[in-house]
Amino acid sequence: MSQTKHARQAQATPFFELRVGGVHVTVQHPPYRLLTMAAIVVGPLAGATWLTR
Repeated sequence: MSQTKHARQAQATPFFELRVGGVHVTVQHPPYRLLTMAAIVVGPLAGATWLTR
């Protein structure tokens, strides 16, 4: 019984939740493709910025 309750709580926990005033944004699963694309674009820029210091 406790395993079922624990599994329900694990599923109910969102990946990202943002509440600002009347705006409520909830993301249940991470958008892996978007995160990958952001890492591809931002990674080299951040590295170049870091190395030029």
